[in-house]
Amino acid sequence: LLLNIHITHHAGTTFCAAMKQIGNTPSNACNGGDDWPETVPRHRPWEYDETDRNAIELRKVYHFISWEFGIIPPIPLENVNWESPHLVSVIVMKDPIDRRLSGDGTILKMFGKEKYRSEEQWWEFAEYDGSINFMLTRLTPDRCGTEGENTTEECLETGKELLRRFTYILDVKCLDEGLEALAGELGFSLPYLNKDSGKTQVSARERIGDDELYEFILRRNQRDFELYEWSKGLSLVNCSALEDENSDSAGNGGGHEFVDENGTDDDIFTSFNETHDFDDEFSAEDYSVYNNETGSKETPDLVGEKSSQDIILVTNNNTDNNRFNNHEDVRLLQIENYKKGNALLLNIHITHHAGTTFCAAMKQIGNTPSNACNGGDDWPETVPRHRPWEYDETDRNAIELRKVYHFISWEFGIIPPIPLENVNWESPHLVSVIVMKDPIDRRLSGDGTILKMFGKEKYRSEEQWWEFAEYDGSINFMLTRLTPDRCGTEGENTTEECLETGKELLRRFTYILDVKCLDEGLEALAGELGFSLPYLNKDSGKTQVSARERIGDDELYEFILRRNQRDFELYEWSKGLSLVNCSALEEELFDDDDDNNDIINNDDDFNDSAGNDGNVL
Repeated sequence: LLLNIHITHHAGTTFCAAMKQIGNTPSNACNGGDDWPETVPRHRPWEYDETDRNAIELRKVYHFISWEFGIIPPIPLENVNWESPHLVSVIVMKDPIDRRLSGDGTILKMFGKEKYRSEEQWWEFAEYDGSINFMLTRLTPDRCGTEGENTTEECLETGKELLRRFTYILDVKCLDEGLEALAGELGFSLPYLNKDSGKTQVSARERIGDDELYEFILRRNQRDFELYEWSKGLSLVNCSALEDENSDSAGNGGGHEFVDENGTDDDIFTSFNETHDFDDEFSAEDYSVYNNETGSKETPDLVGEKSSQDIILVTNNNTDNNRFNNHEDVRLLQIENYKKGNALLLNIHITHHAGTTFCAAMKQIGNTPSNACNGGDDWPETVPRHRPWEYDETDRNAIELRKVYHFISWEFGIIPPIPLENVNWESPHLVSVIVMKDPIDRRLSGDGTILKMFGKEKYRSEEQWWEFAEYDGSINFMLTRLTPDRCGTEGENTTEECLETGKELLRRFTYILDVKCLDEGLEALAGELGFSLPYLNKDSGKTQVSARERIGDDELYEFILRRNQRDFELYEWSKGLSLVNCSALEEELFDDDDDNNDIINNDDDFNDSAGNDGNVL
C-alpha cells in the first residue's frame, strides 16, 4: 500500500488528485469515506503490530491512502511499522514559513487576509503558538517542537530518525518532478503535470515584507527549518539541482552538465545509481604540471614556487618513488594553503562512514554548508551543486567555496555519476579526507531500507540473515563507489585489478582516517591543519561487539566476508596510510609502560607491497 503522511498544507490535495488518476483511493480526500472496508479500523496512525494486516487488507481495495495530520497524532508516528514490506510510505516536506503563510479559515479569521494585514496583525500572527514547529510537533512523540526557539537538538534528531524510516521523501519545491520520479520508481505513469506547481514565486521574506518579523518567525520555527533543510539530502528529487539546470540551459557550470542518453540530469535524482563514461582530458599515470594561462604541461621545479592560481597538478607518474615524493610536496602545499584560508577541506563520505560525526565536529570549527555539510540554501550561486567535480573545474570551485566555508562533504550512498578519479585531487586548493571502515561493520550499520527488507538485527530470523547476506546492493560498497566502472559488484569474483584501482585513488587523497579510532584521527587532523577541536568522546566510532559476534553464525559471517573480500582487503591496506594507526593506539592502551611514539603514521615511511609497514608506523 502507498501511504502519504500528509502534514496539513504540505500539498496533500495535489498528491491525492494525482494518485486518483492512477487507481483506487478512498473517496474522501484519500483519507477515508463511505467505501472504507469494514475489516480495517479507521483510526490513524496504526500501532506496530497492526500495520502489516491493515496494509494488506487496504491494498485489496486501494493502491494509495493518505493520513492527514493537522492535529497532533493520537498515537506517536514512530509506533507504526514503517519497515513493513507491505507499506510504501511518502512524506512531502515544505519550508515551515511557506507553510505558515499557506493560511486557512482559522488563520484568516484570527489575523485577516495576508494582503490586508496590519502591522499589529502580522505580529499577532508571528506570536501565535498554534503553528510553532508544526512538523516536529506532529512527527515527534512528545510534541517537543512546541518549545519554539528553545526546542532542543534532541527533538530535531527524533524528527530526523522518523524521516529516515519512510520509504520516500519529496520536496514540495519541485513536487511535480518528485511525483514523476516516484512514478518511475513504482512503475506507473502520471498524466501531464504542470511543472510550476508547488514552486513559490515570491519568497516568504518578500511576502511578509519586514525583515525583523521574518527573522522572529524563523527563530521560533528554527528546528522545523533545520529539519526541512536536512530532509533535502534524502529527497527523491534534488530541487536545487533542478533549479541549477533550469537556470543554465547551456550547460556551462549548471547542475545539468552531466546528462545521460535519455536526457536525465544525473544530479537531480538522489536515487541515481548509474555510472557514466567520460573522456579524460588528462591521463592518470604520472605527475606533471598544467599551466592554466598557456594551456600546456610543464615540468615543475618546486611546486611551491609557482603561484597556486596558475598551476594544477595532474596525477600522472612514471615511477612509484616519484609518485610518493610528488604526493608529499602536493600534500604540504595543500596543508599550508588550508592554514592560510586558500584551500578547502573536503570529506569523501561513503554512507555510514561517520560522515555525520565528521560534519558535526567541523561545524564547531568554522562555516560549513547547512545541509549535513553537503549543501543547503546558503550554497553560493557561483558554484554548481553537482558532485564530484571534473578535473578542470576543481580549482575554481574549491577557491570559490573556501570564500564561504572551511569544510564541505560529498556523501556517496549512490554511485558517483562522474568517476571520483576525474577530480583534481592534487589541486593545491583542496585538502581531501576519506574515513575508512570495516566493510562488514558498515553492512551492519543498517538504514531504513535494510530494516524494511530484512527486519531489525536483533529480531532477524535465520532466513532473514541469509537474505541479508545474499543481498547484492551492498557488495564491496566502497570499491563500487571509488572505482570508475563499479568493478566491486562482482563480489568474490572481483579482480585484483579492481582492488588496485581503489588503492590508486586512496593514494591521491591528502588524508585517510580509520573510523576505529575516529576521534584520535580528528585530533591528529586538527594538529596537522592548525585548529583545535572541542572535547571528543574517545569511545566514539569504536565497535564494542565484533561483527562476527553480532551475526552470531561463523558460516554466515564467512559468506559475507567472501562476498566483500576486496573491500576488506582495501580497508586493511588503507590502515597503512591512515593518519592514526588504531592498532598501535590499542596496544598503547593495553601497555601504558611502553613509550609508543608510533601512533601517528608518517607519509615519509613507505609501506611494503601489501601496504603494511613492518613496524607499528
